[in-house]
Amino acid sequence: MIDHVRSTVLSVLNKENRGTLTVSQFNEYAKYAQQLIFDQYFSEYSRLSTLKNSRRLSRDQGDKLSILRSNIDKFMKTSSGSISNTYITKPSDMYTPISLVYSGKLMEYVPKYKETYLESSNIAGPSTLYPGYCDENNYWYVKPSTLTGEVDINYIRNVVDPKWTYIVVGENPVYNPSATDHQDFELGTDDQTSLVIEILKLAGVTIREAEVAQAAAQIDAVDTQKENV
Repeated sequence: MIDHVRSTVLSVLNKENRGTLTVSQFNEYAKYAQQLIFDQYFSEYSRLSTLKNSRRLSRDQGDKLSILRSNIDKFMKTSSGSISNTYITKPSDMYTPISLVYSGKLMEYVPKYKETYLESSNIAGPSTLYPGYCDENNYWYVKPSTLTGEVDINYIRNVVDPKWTYIVVGENPVYNPSATDHQDFELGTDDQTSLVIEILKLAGVTIREAEVAQAAAQIDAVDTQKENV
């Protein structure tokens, strides 16, 4: 998908007489655009979930909510973290946590303002049967402090930065998906138009979806002709 997005972007820039983008510029803009759209998954999912809970969700919005849930689920991941001196290091690729599980028991998240209260409580305080954890920058620390061993971490990972890779042919960069550092977009094809629009915005061009679709169709037509030659 990344090559198609780049070709569409360059086609629009050429049509608008805006020059071109270097490969490094495109990769930087692509990274920003993908992260922006990925972030929007969650804000939009939260907005639609609120509408659903208040019974104000239309059928079309309900379909979009299901699509968003499916898109987000693709980035769900589980890893194991070791407890070291009560601390667990957060996964380096984590976007947001879902749950922590210790010895088959779901750990309860303890906000900072509740920590002192719970520790002083003989009834509601964390225990081996009802473990908890607190957040601290790049770590979590577990409650009670006597916990040892491994914790299962369920989370949504972040997207991997895209990278359009190439070889030089006649002084021109030619797409090379076989390069070891090649990385396609991780978002779905439904987000292709949004990626083009966001990259063009960064390049200083504002464009409508219909114009992107037209440019993309022209790219497809040219590719089809090449294949049939």
